[in-house]
Parts: sequence; structure tokens; C-alpha cells
Amino acid sequence: QGHQVFVATSGGDCVAEAEGLGASHFLVPGLNVKCACHPGLFAGVMALSRIVKDGSIDILHAQTRVTQSVAAWVGFLSGRPCVSTCHGFFKPRIFRILVPLWGRRVIAISGPVAKHLTKDLWVSSSKVVLVPHGIDSRKFFPATSEQYQALRQRFGFGSSPLVGIIARLSDVKGHAYLIEAMNEMVHGMPGVKCLIVGEGPLEQELKAQVAHLRLEASVKFLKTSGQASEILPMFDVFVMPSLQEGFGLSVMEAQACGVPVVASRVGGLMEAVKDGETGMLVPPRDHLALADALIKVLADKNLASRLGLAGREWIVKNFAMDEMVQRTLGVYADVLKQK
Repeated sequence: QGHQVFVATSGGDCVAEAEGLGASHFLVPGLNVKCACHPGLFAGVMALSRIVKDGSIDILHAQTRVTQSVAAWVGFLSGRPCVSTCHGFFKPRIFRILVPLWGRRVIAISGPVAKHLTKDLWVSSSKVVLVPHGIDSRKFFPATSEQYQALRQRFGFGSSPLVGIIARLSDVKGHAYLIEAMNEMVHGMPGVKCLIVGEGPLEQELKAQVAHLRLEASVKFLKTSGQASEILPMFDVFVMPSLQEGFGLSVMEAQACGVPVVASRVGGLMEAVKDGETGMLVPPRDHLALADALIKVLADKNLASRLGLAGREWIVKNFAMDEMVQRTLGVYADVLKQK
């Protein structure tokens, strides 16, 4: 919308995509460390400070806890204002409370995240701004029957009932409960399949669980490959059994694709999914309730169709990409007005 955008990262699969959208990318080694006070960040701070001073950058926007620290130092050295986005939940450690580094405004991606910021991390409510994620409904949309069949053939699932999840392989995403649910489902719905898409520290543990339950023929793993929009439309049901979730972006992307959703009744998922209308919510850590809900949707094509259509309509009406852009620009304008 006429603004020049600079993106600083340690590299990754999306660099070409960012540059293709018109952003200027700066490769800054060290931004992918886990500790916000890691000594390796000093070089990144100095490099970015030179870039900010020499360029036409007016505002810094941090997207992770580590880059909040970097942005705060760069802002201090360059005199540029900072904002940050909180994408989930942090442990309320004393360092985060005493040295917040949130910037002049903190964007919360959901109501539960906004409450977490003010209640658990003592961020002033005057600093917190709610800006829900936006979904590009032109990128995420329902597949035609031909596209659906082509995807099924490409990934080798044919006409099998297919449950899918796209998420990093970590405890908080609840994959273990999905695998337990599949152990129940294979007895009541022969031929059902589950595709787990993602990478993470729990990969070997989850694969061992699948082997222990002898589910190798029913549960498949796929490392992150291509865009989510190229995979989501082939699922019959998208599942997100998270134990905690700031918002659930992949759930919303699935809804935009017209895929019915079954998710845990936690955090931002309760804002993304209207239980019984745009999807189904189940208690977290309850593999039996999860299995029942998945079987119900898979076995009832009318219900699946209704949830899928309502889910897409809900996303298009309430979580448009353009709305997120305008709200974010509003935060920038507000911050730049401050002395």
C-alpha cells in the first residue's frame, strides 16, 4: 500500500516469497537463537543499527521474543520507535516482567493472548492492541472435485477418509492425543488415514508411539513441503488437538479452504472456531472425545459440508487479510504520532 518494507531474518524457506512480495531482505545471522540475551545477538544489533540509520526505516516491528530484544537495542541506538507482536503465550518469568522490551505498542493476535499480556506479564492495557490474524481467501480456497482427487492421488491416499494436521511437532500441539484417537478410530472406521505434516523435536517420539500402537499403515508423516494451501484442500477433516494455542492460524487456513475443523477448546481456538457452527471443539487431552468428534464429521457428509461452508464464510467475513493490514497500519500511525 505504498510503504517500503524491510525484513531482517537469519534466512529460511520464505525469503524468496518475501522478496517476491516486494520486501527488501537483510540476512542477519544469530536471530534464530533461543535466548533473548544471547551474546551472539550483539553483531545483529550493530548490523541492523547501521542499516536503520542509513536507510529510510521509520519503525521497527519485532515478531519473536528474541527479536523484541534486538529491536529494543536497535531502537535505542537509532532513535526509531518499536512495536511487537505476541503470537502466543510466554512463561511469566521475572526477566520478562522486569525487562519487558515490548515497545510502544504490543499487538495481540487474540483476546486470550491480550489477557495473558496484561494479567500474566503485567503489560499496561494501554499498550496492548488486538489485531487478529488475517487470512488471504484468494490463496486459501476450496478445491474443485478434480483438484481434490488429483491431490489424493499425488499423496497416495486415494478415497480413504483422511484426517490431517499441519503444525510443528511439539508437546503443546497435542499430536500424541491425535495418535491415541487414531488408535480408537481404526476399529470403528476401517481405512481411515491420518497425515501429520510438520517438523520438530517430537518427531522420533511420535513415530515411536505410532510404531508401538502398530498404526504405521494408518498414520503417515510428511516433513513441511510446499505451502499449506497446496495440502489443506485434500483433507476431509483438519484437526488441531492443541493443549494451548494463541490463535490457530492453520485452523483458520483450513476453514478458508472449506475443510471442516475439529479442535481443542483452548485459547484462541475458541475465537477461531464456533462450536457446532463452523467446526467442533473438544476438551484438550481427551483422545476419546477427539476420536468421537472426528468419526462424527467423517461419517456425516452433510455435517462435514455444512461445517466447511460455514467455516469459510466465517473467515471471509471476520478475518480478512485487508482488515489485518489496515489495523496494523493504524498501530504504526499511532506510534509515529507519539513524541
